[in-house]
This record gives sequence, C-alpha cells and structure tokens, in this order.
Amino acid sequence: MERNTKAIYTTPLKALSNQKFGEMRQIFGGDKVGLSTGDISIRRGADVTIMTTEVYRNMAWRAKTGQSNLANGIEQDDIQMDNSQLLESARMDEFADLSSNSIVVLDEFHYMGQKGRGSTWEESVIFTPQHTQIVGLSATLPNAHRLAAWMESVTGRKSVLVEAGGKRPVPLKYYFASKRDFSPLFRDVAAGPGADHGLLGLRGDGITKTPKKLKDMKVKGKITADDNNALPRGLELHPSLQSSLERRLASIDRRIQKIVERESYDDYGGSFISGREKRRMKDNMLKAELKKSVPSISTLIRRLQENDLLPAIFFIFSRKGCDNAAQVLCETLKSADEPKDKMPNIKKKYRKGKKIGRGKGRARGRRTSNNNDWDLNEDELAMVQDADGRNFRADLLDQLLSDDFDSSNTDRFKPTGVYDDSFLSDENIQYYSDVGLLTFDEVKKVAFRVLKFNMENEEIEFSNDTVEQILCGIGSHHAGLLPAHKAFTETLYRLELMKVVFATETLAAGINMPARTTIIASMAKRGDKGMELLETSNMLQMAGRAGRRGMDTQGACVISATPFEGPEDAITILTNEIKPVVSQFTPSFALAVNLVERGNGKLDLARSMVQKSFAAWESRQREEEMESAMGVMDYQDNSSPEDQFLNVLQLSLEKELIEARAGTSPTGTSKGKISKLAALVDILADGKKLKKVSKRHSGCAQMLELEQSTLKYLERELRERPDDIDLDLPADMIDNEKSELLAEIKTQRQRVLKGEREVNDSMMSVIAKVANNRMKAEDETAEALKNTLAAVRESYNSEGSFILQEGGILEPGELNFYVKNCSKKNRAPLLALTTSAPSEDAEDENWSQTLAILNVLESYGCIVKATESESADSSTYYVSSGGTHVGGLGMDNSLWTLTALGGAFDVAYESAELDKFQDALSFLGIEDDSNDEDDEIEEDSDDFVNIPKPQRESEKLVKELCELSASEMAGYVSALVIDAPRNSDSAIASFQKLTYNQQRVVQGALLAMERLNEVQRKFSLDDSIGKSQLELNACDVVTRWAAGDSWSDVLLMSGAAPGDLVRTLSRCLDALKQLGNVPYIPARGFDGDGVTIRTEASGLHPRIRALCRDAAAEMDRYPVKDIMPFEEDTEKDTEDDSTEEAEEEKENSDDKEVA
Repeated sequence: MERNTKAIYTTPLKALSNQKFGEMRQIFGGDKVGLSTGDISIRRGADVTIMTTEVYRNMAWRAKTGQSNLANGIEQDDIQMDNSQLLESARMDEFADLSSNSIVVLDEFHYMGQKGRGSTWEESVIFTPQHTQIVGLSATLPNAHRLAAWMESVTGRKSVLVEAGGKRPVPLKYYFASKRDFSPLFRDVAAGPGADHGLLGLRGDGITKTPKKLKDMKVKGKITADDNNALPRGLELHPSLQSSLERRLASIDRRIQKIVERESYDDYGGSFISGREKRRMKDNMLKAELKKSVPSISTLIRRLQENDLLPAIFFIFSRKGCDNAAQVLCETLKSADEPKDKMPNIKKKYRKGKKIGRGKGRARGRRTSNNNDWDLNEDELAMVQDADGRNFRADLLDQLLSDDFDSSNTDRFKPTGVYDDSFLSDENIQYYSDVGLLTFDEVKKVAFRVLKFNMENEEIEFSNDTVEQILCGIGSHHAGLLPAHKAFTETLYRLELMKVVFATETLAAGINMPARTTIIASMAKRGDKGMELLETSNMLQMAGRAGRRGMDTQGACVISATPFEGPEDAITILTNEIKPVVSQFTPSFALAVNLVERGNGKLDLARSMVQKSFAAWESRQREEEMESAMGVMDYQDNSSPEDQFLNVLQLSLEKELIEARAGTSPTGTSKGKISKLAALVDILADGKKLKKVSKRHSGCAQMLELEQSTLKYLERELRERPDDIDLDLPADMIDNEKSELLAEIKTQRQRVLKGEREVNDSMMSVIAKVANNRMKAEDETAEALKNTLAAVRESYNSEGSFILQEGGILEPGELNFYVKNCSKKNRAPLLALTTSAPSEDAEDENWSQTLAILNVLESYGCIVKATESESADSSTYYVSSGGTHVGGLGMDNSLWTLTALGGAFDVAYESAELDKFQDALSFLGIEDDSNDEDDEIEEDSDDFVNIPKPQRESEKLVKELCELSASEMAGYVSALVIDAPRNSDSAIASFQKLTYNQQRVVQGALLAMERLNEVQRKFSLDDSIGKSQLELNACDVVTRWAAGDSWSDVLLMSGAAPGDLVRTLSRCLDALKQLGNVPYIPARGFDGDGVTIRTEASGLHPRIRALCRDAAAEMDRYPVKDIMPFEEDTEKDTEDDSTEEAEEEKENSDDKEVA
C-alpha cells in the first residue's frame, strides 16, 4: 500500500472471507478494504480486497490480455450502449485488470489437495501474473518444499519456504478422557504435535536434544528413542493410561478364568471351552469394556471445569449428534440442581411477550412496526441498499453480530412494562446463571441478544429449546443450521458468552472461534470404505483450534474414549505422517474457453498452462531426479561392489514405489504393495535396520537348514530299512516302529514347510523378489541393476570364494551375503518423490482431456476454427457468443448449463447415432412427437428437412423457456446445478410436482442431455468432467420460494434442515446471478427463420437472461441472502430502467466474479 499497489487476500470459505473483511477493516480502515465473494461485492478493487479463492481464480482467468470481451463474429454496432453502460464497462475492466495488484495471499493452501476444489488453487497459481507475489499459507503441508519448487517453476519468481520457527504461539497439551480417567495422553506430558517438546525428534519434529530438566527422566527411561520403527518412548502411553489398560485386561482374564473353572470338564480333564472360544470371549468383553469406558458429556464438562479448561469446542461428526449433545447437556445441567417444579417455564414466560415487536409483514420477509413499547425507533430500522438493490438494516444486525454490543445497548433496549414477567426477569436470569455455565451478567447480555435477534428475525427465530441452551452457555454449530444462527453462535463464543459449542469438523476449516480446549469425540468417521480412522491432518486441524493467543499459556486437546477406539489409536493418528498434497488439476469447459481466448485463438498457451500443473511438474521432476541419480552412480567410485549394488537396488525400489503410487507399476498398485515397498526402501536406507534384517534372515535360514538336515536323516533311515514299504499305505498296516518313523517324517516335513515360509516371508526374500522383477524390465535402471550385480558376482568369482552364474536370478541367500559384507552407513532416499504422494503421469492425460473438451466445444459451435490445419494444435480458433457464455459460467459443466438453456447445440451433427435411433423408432411406428407440438417450422415446408434436428430442438427449447415465469425459471435452473439429496423422491414423483411449462422444458432438456452425452462419449471425455445432471427434487421448493412463499412454508414443504435449504436456495441463486450477468446478445441473433442453418452457438437468449435476473431478484431475500450488513457506501446498481426491454439491453452492471 505504501508503494501505491494493491493486495488480494483469498480464503476457501465465504464465512471466513467475511471474517477477514471485518478484521482488515479494523487494521487498514473501512475505506481501504473491499470484499467479493460471488454474492457480495463491497468496494471491489480497493487497496486490499478479500475474496474467495474461486473468485480470484476466475479473475485470473479473465485478467486483461489486450483482447476485447466481445465475442468474435458480433459487430460492434450490433450492441447499443448508453453512457451509463459505457462507464460501468470501464469500471469492470479496471477491476478485471490485475496489473496494479502486487501480492495475492492464498490462505488455507492445503485445500489444493482437496478432491473437487483443489484444482482452483493450482489454477490460481498458474494464472497469476508474473509480477504478482504469491503467498501461500497453511499449517499442514508436509511436502511444502516441493510445492515451493513447483511455484517457482510456474511463476518464474524465486520461491522461499518460510517455516514457523520455534514453538507454537500457544503450545498444546494432549489428554485422554474416559469414564474413570482424565489423564495426559503421552508419557512425556509436554510431547505431541504442537506441544512444547513436539514429537521428540520423530521425523525431525520437536526436541532433538534432551533439556536439562528432563535428564533425570531420561535416565529413568521415561524419554528415550529407539533406532527402529518404534516411537520415541516419550510418545508412548502415559503410565496412568497404561496401568488402566493393564488392569482392564487383567480383569477380563480373571473373568474368563472364572468362567472356565465353572465349566464341566471332559473325560480327559480338559475344559470344553476351546482356545478359540476364549479369544472370542476376550474380544467381546474388551468391546463391552470399551463401551463402558465412554464418558458422558456431563462428565467431560465437569472434568473440564475442574481443570479450568473452558470454553471448549466438542467435535462430533454428526449434525444430529451435535444437537442431541447440546440438548442432553442442557437438560442435565437443569436437572442437577433444581427440581422440575422450580424451573422457569420459559415457553410460557417467553411466549407472553413474544408477539410484542411483531408485525404481520409481507411473505417476502419484510416487517412493519406495530408502534408498541418494544419497537425500535426509525433510525434503528433504517435501510441501506447494496449493489443488487437488497435492503439491509444499517444498525441493528451490525450491532447484533458485532463484538461492541455491550451492556449499554442492553440497557437502551430494555423493554418496559412487562420486563419483570418476561424470561428476562432477574429471577429467570439468576436461575440460568445458577444451573448453567455463565455468570449472571453474562446470561443477561446473552438474553438481550437473543431477544433482539428473535424480534427482528421472527421467521427464523430461535426455538425455545435453543434459547434455553444459549442461556446455559451451550451452542451447536453445523451445516444444518441457518447461517444467521451459526454467526450468532460464533459471535457469542468469541465474546466468551458461550462456554461449550458442539460442532462438526467443518468448524476447524478456518472460522475464527479460538477455544481454550478442543474435545474430539470420535477417532473414526465414515469414508469411501466404511468407518476409517481420522486422517492425521484432520485431527491436527481440530486440535489446532485450542489455545487462544494472548489469553492462554497452553491449549488443551482432549481425545475422548469411544466404543471402538482407545488411547493407542489416538497416539497412532497423532504420530502418523501427514499425507502430502496431491495435484487435483482437472481441465473444464470454462477453463478451455478462457485458454483459447488468452492464446488469441492458438492452443500453444493452453498446452503450456496444462503442462504447468503440479501433477505434470512432478512427473517431469521424477524423470529428472532419476536421470540425476543414475548419473551420480557411475560405478567408478571407491565404494565396494556390494555397496554399489545396494545403492542401485535402493534406487530401483524407489522407482518401483513411485510407479506403484502413480498406478503404472507392472507388478501391482495395491495399498499393500505400496506400503511394503515403502518399508523396503526405509530398510535399505538405514544401515542398522538392514543389518538386523540380515541377521533375522540368517537365523531363519540356519533353522531351515537344520530342519532340512533332520528330515534328510529320517528319510535316509527309512530308505535303509530292508523291507519295501509303500508309503501310501495306511499307518496301521505297517509295524509300529515304522509307523512311528513315518509320523516323525510327517511332522518334520511340516517343520521344514514352516521354515521355508519364514524364509520366503522375510524382508530379505521380499527385497530379492522385487529386485528380480525390476531386472526383468527394459529400462536404464534395470540395466544398471544387472551390471552392478554382475560386477559383484565377478569380484567373488575372481577370488575363488564361490561360483555364481552370470545372469542368474538373485537368491535371498546371495543378497544376504552381500549385505553382511557391505558397510553399515545409511543411504538417504535418492529420489525426493519417494516420500511424496502418488503423482499421476497427468501431463499427457490432462492435455488429452483438454483436447477432448475443445472437440466437444467445437462440435457445439462454442469455438470455431478460423484457419484449418492438419493438427488441432496448430489450428487457430475464435470464440463464439455461446463460447463466451460458457467461459463466463462457474458451473462444473458450463456447456451443459448453456445447452439446457438453449444457448448451444450440436452444430456439427456428431450426435448422429441418436438421430438414427429416433429414425428407427419412427420406422417401427413408434413416433417421437416431442418436437411436433408448437413447432415453428411446418412439416410440409421445403426447408424443413434442411434444418438439422439439434437446431430445431434447441429453437423449440428456447421458445418454451421464454414462456416460463421467473419463479418457474428458478425451479428449472435448480435442476441443473443442485445435486439430489440422499433420501429423495423418485424422478417421476418429482416430475409430477412441476408446472406444465416446466414439464415441457424438462422433456426438451432430456433430449439435449442425450445428445451432449453422446458427443462427449465420442471424444472420450471423462465422465467426471462431462457430468450433466437434471435433478428435479428441489424444483418445486425453489419455485415456491421464488414465487414469494414464506420461509416457514418453504421449509415445511422441503422437509430439509434449515441450513440445507438455505444452501440449496443459495446455490440456485448463485447460478441465476451468473446466468443473468453473462454478456448481452441481441435477440435477433436467436430467432430462427426456418431456413438458416446456424454453425455457431448464439449463447443465452436475452429473454432467458432477463428471466434469470428477475428470478435472482425474487430469491435474494432473507434468510437466503447473506446476513452480513452493508455500508452506505456500497456500490450501487446502475440499472435504473424498469421496463423489460431496457433491462435486457443493459450490459452486466456489476460484473460479478462468481465462485
């Protein structure tokens, strides 16, 4: 800012962007900070602009490149703009220009590895202008050094990895809680991720030298570290937990022994209970004990209070679980000290004054004053408008959600007359301060905030049960709640007016709600393969919420016992390695269009950008590192032949590991294979481990040799018998002596088989097997492995030690012999990618998918070849009007959205198979009359047969869409962008709920979907990229909301959780805004004349565009619109014409960058 340049700060969540906006305003001043989240726009282009990452990515896509935003093929005089539109267009271009932006901060950078959204972060890095400094922030990036190297290669700017030095600002301490225990988790109570001592040197984390005050503990054996895979001893279970576990196991053993003693015995004195039954009994008893050890919520709260560990956040991976836990705790607190007859009747007393302050209001959520004692004055109810014309209270909601709402406000708002008889009476407030977690003054402040919220938001007011929970200092926070309710909880918690919050893990994603303590109530959650232990990164993300900077000297993370997991599982999760970030780059239709535009019609830029992805970079890096490693191993150094061979063998296994992770290994890519290869590389890199493996193998081999010698002796003794014995005869047909000898031979053979299995299963045998497989390959590494093996064999053959056949397979014993004679030094991993996550060889795959997208876009007339060439790479394209609209939409498959709205169709006749199928139906007498009704072209017209079917279908769809009302358009658009819920009605049932006009449109859209799917299959486009959907479940609900129905009616109609319904309506609203803000195209370019065959996509019809804008305006009302108050200097909408024609002709006035 001192250099007159601008900055952008991005976050992954709208709520987090709103929070950062408030924080930055206090730091830099309200006039220097802007906000852009897709549905809110305040002072865009300010000195500091806060936005979601998707918004920035879209800005980077469309940053100024010297090109006009107008579609090619449309003449300038076809578009008429008045002066206001020209000024607005200039303002839009100024904001789209990133040349004045010197820095962009990408917060929560680890989201780059998240499936579905991670590509946004990669694209943000790739498309950021070179003059802009990128700052990526994250607390959980295990492969940060590789990401920094990738960013440097992409941006051309030097990247510096800045790792937080020293300890965490507020160190953590880990506890484990059960019904009987509340104890530190680790043996070293100051150990753990983020704790004072860290991981005690494990993987380089934490203290590597023993502090003076811990020397005595180390002497006593409390803090030691093994050289093997075992954890440092300080990271083992705390002695109290270990003793408790041992007592539990001993108790189970005693109970089993008593059961065994009570059972009757058989004739031989043995128990009828077999060993297998005993083990089953032990497992069942252990499970029962685990269930009994789970602490109740009230027990945990009591323990936290005793240890001064409130306020706290409970992480529960279930919305229902959060609500139930809050209710149970509230009821427990109320019943602990007071009998029911002394409890205040909050329903009665709260309801007594409930109607005060209410007006009838209109269905759209606006309320008028009732002129009674509790009404606020007109200044408090003054409205301001945002850029979209939405009304917000200038003062009320801002105060409600502000940290400055204090007792002075509560006194000013104090109602008169009925105060002593309301739930705000001193008697009631005293009751909740006695039974709850808040003091009298805190309860009073909370009560006034609740009252004020409910008076001003009667349609979404808190229920009586929720009010009681809040007054007790208890809250719930999850995606099923309304955003306004979640924001209310966040504010109370920040102000320490709420002591306990039950939340799902989404709260750990960055929302500013620091806690003294976090409680993790479950160590497993449902994944793709059923219940799985939590990822280490997820656990650390939740644990990291503990510790308030400037308030606490230490944060606490309490892990609760569960019916299925114990403290050992907690240690396993906390000490596991964090999985590295993996590239999620995926090309899309919008990206492809923008790349063509930025490349001035050439595909060179597109290919260059795709090759800059993290996956493609890792693929190239792997090859470079392999070549470098092979260059270092010239086999002419002073190391022994054995060491040279083991170095190449390690390199070979590392390459095998990388290929297995990438899914390209010819010997298998299973998780078991990958984990085994990783263990083998770890062993080869550690000289001491390798020697221990060698000793074990030698011991197994010697034992096998002894057993084999014994077997040979017994068999020789049997053969030396004078009588011929048929070994296949039953044993009772041979004399007793020979029978006993045969029994011994049979037993000895079993021992030999067991010894062979032990030898074959040893690590040395596995290494030899993998090495032999690698030598079968035809590559440079395999050749080097063969050469070094031949060299070491030649050295021993020349000495006359023993003769080894050149070119023979590597036997485990031979490998073991070389290991015994090599040095004990460690060999560090030769490839940095060995410890990184799988990296697909995505360079070619991503480019092939990009070409498939371009082929589909060309077939649909969104991009058009300007110059022909033999190869697609060297051809020149221009973007049509429809292509401009595709590039401007932020949906997953923007081409399908435009096609479903009649803006594009198969102009290249690539869906011929569908036409053949329809013709076959007609030939069989099964007429498809979907195109007959209200068709603009008569069947007997001479030109009818010349107009291709896709064009006729598209023109008919456009006509039907134009006949929809705004509310019907909203319902239809919801089908294009909203996924079906888990428990949804059948497609037929949902279809029957639609209006007649909507049903006609859906029938036409289904035919358009079939054509698009066929074209995408023809060009081998991946289903995840070309997904097209038409989910009708939410259509009726969205239609009614857009038609003006009240929130309560729509909520009852949907049967969904309030938060889910808001999310559904918000997503539809976002799509409508995007569609309503695409560049305007004149209507005359759409009207079919029955003769002209169109070869380009015309884009969204102006009437449909206007309907989307109208529908967005109708839907954009509380509680769907954002609860954040706007200031009076918020950008105003320049569109002031009320007529439909004027609205259609105006350009996009606010140029929203959509998420």
